[in-house]
Amino acid sequence: MSAQSSPDPELARKVARRRRRPKRGRWLSRRLNESVSTVRGVIAQPRAVPAQLREALLTIWRTRGGGFYGFGYVVAFVVLEVRAFIGNFEVDGDVATMLMLEALQFVFRFAAQSLLNGFIAFGWPIFVVDLLGGWGLVTLAAAWFVFDRWAHPWLDSKLPRAQGQTQPEADS
Repeated sequence: MSAQSSPDPELARKVARRRRRPKRGRWLSRRLNESVSTVRGVIAQPRAVPAQLREALLTIWRTRGGGFYGFGYVVAFVVLEVRAFIGNFEVDGDVATMLMLEALQFVFRFAAQSLLNGFIAFGWPIFVVDLLGGWGLVTLAAAWFVFDRWAHPWLDSKLPRAQGQTQPEADS
């Protein structure tokens, strides 16, 4: 009676699936670690900030398709973030108090505001039409034409990774 039986294949599959599945809640610690490492990198290498900012904005643009809509999304997102940052100075003129509040509320307020700004930026064409009325549609059409005709080819020549793939060879 010492015969060994083979392990249950269903149980083995469940165990393997459990090992592959990432632990819940680790995304928050990973995000916090990324934020802390970014701040440390900025403190250690302040000259690298423009390049990091450029890469982050290019990544957002590429994620949104790398075209006119993506460009509008990035512009809207940057405008919303700048408004939120300037709004912090308008609340209280005391810089020390503002910095203390920023440090205490960073995770909750800034992260939530950035998430909200990301969702609001999806509807950037609506804001253009709302701001300019009927001329907003004309402005969007003209901006799309100018972007597609001149700006996009120029950006592709300056940023070859912008399309996310290599450009196909022309047929002879």
